[in-house]
Amino acid sequence: MKRTPELLEISEKACAKALLNGTAEEAQICASMFVLGPVLFAFVSWVLKQAKKSGKRRLYFLARDGWLMYRMAQSIFEAGKTEKNSVPGASRECVSPEYAFPECRYLYASRYAWRLPEQHLIGEKSLERICRGGMHVTFSDMMRRAGLTAEEAKRIAGLVCPDRNMDEVLSWGEIQRLRAPLSRCGEFRTLADYHSRSRYEAAIAYLSQEGLLEEIPWALVDSGWIGTMQESLAHLLESAGYGRKVEGYYFGLYSLPETADRGNYHAWYFEPGSGINRKAHFSNCLFECIFTAPHGMTLAYEQEGRDWRPELARLSPENEGWVSRQMELLELYMETLMKDCGEAGSSDESAGKKREHLQKEAGRLRVQELLAGFMSAPSMEESRCYGSVSFSDDVTEDRMQPLAARLTARQLLDHHPLPRLCLMLFPGKRKLQDSGWIEGSIRLYGGSLYAWHRAGALLYKYALYAKMQHGFRKGRKAA
Repeated sequence: MKRTPELLEISEKACAKALLNGTAEEAQICASMFVLGPVLFAFVSWVLKQAKKSGKRRLYFLARDGWLMYRMAQSIFEAGKTEKNSVPGASRECVSPEYAFPECRYLYASRYAWRLPEQHLIGEKSLERICRGGMHVTFSDMMRRAGLTAEEAKRIAGLVCPDRNMDEVLSWGEIQRLRAPLSRCGEFRTLADYHSRSRYEAAIAYLSQEGLLEEIPWALVDSGWIGTMQESLAHLLESAGYGRKVEGYYFGLYSLPETADRGNYHAWYFEPGSGINRKAHFSNCLFECIFTAPHGMTLAYEQEGRDWRPELARLSPENEGWVSRQMELLELYMETLMKDCGEAGSSDESAGKKREHLQKEAGRLRVQELLAGFMSAPSMEESRCYGSVSFSDDVTEDRMQPLAARLTARQLLDHHPLPRLCLMLFPGKRKLQDSGWIEGSIRLYGGSLYAWHRAGALLYKYALYAKMQHGFRKGRKAA
């Protein structure tokens, strides 16, 4: 971090304070202060700069990945004007002393809370979301994605796949083969449509309450990945009469929906058409576990008096303590960062100059080196600390398991390119045992073959992202 000496000094100060408090493991403290805090600061600084350049007057930070991004934006701007949000501890506005905008808001949302009311708007295309692969997807999971109750799911299973156990884990190919029978099943389409329409009015009411139908330039801020959150929101708003385009600023994007306008999606760390090396050494599941919120997933929206509130799932009990410690560490980093700006001088002008200088340093941060070292080649201590967090990659957040799943030598071998390809092409009784953070699993359970397993998993990721990038470019060229 020779290119960023003042940010390094801030990290050292924050690390010393955290070690003195002794409320977290040393590995978690060091990762938070020297990697995660600076990277978060660099990303949010970029977002605010881009928003100012494009004339955005409001930014919506999406739950839950956007919570710490939102808190960092508040720290950077020091909230010259503050209007308390209806949720304790969260302010609705954050106006920079230097600029008249953007206003920063935290928006309760999730893929589940937006995809379900969107289903009836996009018809057959909703099956693309319902029949999406994942780590441990079952037929029951697919029905929950569509909003069906357990009893309704059982009925549909009897019609579509009567000889299959509803809770049996499906391969990607098996999931895709269910798409046609589901499309032909009239009862399934009727139930999915009913559950979608029953959630629609509440979703639109909440979005309207939060100002998304107002005719001002605004944008979303989120982690990113494949851009479907923005697509779902655009469908919902368009159905309510909103005529402006929806834009978003994202940490990274692997791909985009087929019909998406590329100009409305702005990525920072990697983009759909480039950044294979960065993608291969990155873990989006680990990112989501770290950059989370002190509340559970948004399930739906409900009316309370005259206001609309999010209906939140309970935060996983096994994660509560860990999430609390991680948040305290990143909040401590933000506090140290802003205190350092204040100590630059007694005047607001000198503090503003110091903040501007730090933001320029953040633009020179070697983000790839920091993230690749932590995510792709973690130490044993980092793997134990972060790999123990409970995680689910499904929109319903069912079937939680340790982020770095415990895998046998045979299961680790399955993550090499050739064995993995065989399991995908010739699925049998043996299924791929996946891990949210395969690099952490390899470090913890790879033993003397750690380097070989890591090379195999990394080679597969390079091949996967090269294929995705080629497909994206080919699709865009054809369009």
